Amino acid sequence: MDKLALKNKDRVIDVLAERLCFERASVKLYDKVLQRMLQATSKRTHSIDGDYTTYGVSGYRKDASRGMHDDIREEVSGAGEDRGRQAHEREQRVLSDMLPRMRAVRNQEKGHEEWLEDCIRKLGGDPKRRTELARLIAREVAGIERVIKKDPELPHLFHALLAAEHVDTAGWDLLAELAEAAGDADSKTEFEKRLHEEKHHVAFLREALRAFSVHEILEQDLQAPTQEIPPPTH
Repeated sequence: MDKLALKNKDRVIDVLAERLCFERASVKLYDKVLQRMLQATSKRTHSIDGDYTTYGVSGYRKDASRGMHDDIREEVSGAGEDRGRQAHEREQRVLSDMLPRMRAVRNQEKGHEEWLEDCIRKLGGDPKRRTELARLIAREVAGIERVIKKDPELPHLFHALLAAEHVDTAGWDLLAELAEAAGDADSKTEFEKRLHEEKHHVAFLREALRAFSVHEILEQDLQAPTQEIPPPTH
């Protein structure tokens, strides 16, 4: 990366530190969503007391009134309870199917973080230092972090992750373009490897969000995304 940093090493370190700050934040975002997904796959649709407060795809189900009326209306046949149980079991299967790919995405983000730390060190920088652009990106990602930490609904969390991945993709694309403009073919290749992975992340999250939307809006069965996450190319 010496060729890219030849004219203005400090600014190159600044741009790399921006991406590093975002990758660190991304790892934490995925860790939180993975935790929520594990909660959703281990909870039942209703508690034993029928309080409709357990965690699922739509978060903590607090609409006790609607649940109560559904139970009264279908008390004799028990069909409502059976349908609810079947729907929740399907949600659990879909989320379980998604977990390995979500972990793969998280691990790739962690790999990006560690690679950027190494690049900054090789240029004589300190990966722990918050540069100007790193501070800027930290402020920008704060809104996404609030959604991930506080919103109870999984579709909202995937919506926030998709927004984060679009920003991430744009950041790696900029680095690749800078390397190309500097005539640094090796750095351009390395940046494009990470950009390629980020594009797969976007495709996976877009398909997941579409599946959640179809499930909620059109009331169709929740389907697992088919998009795979290729292994790291580096």
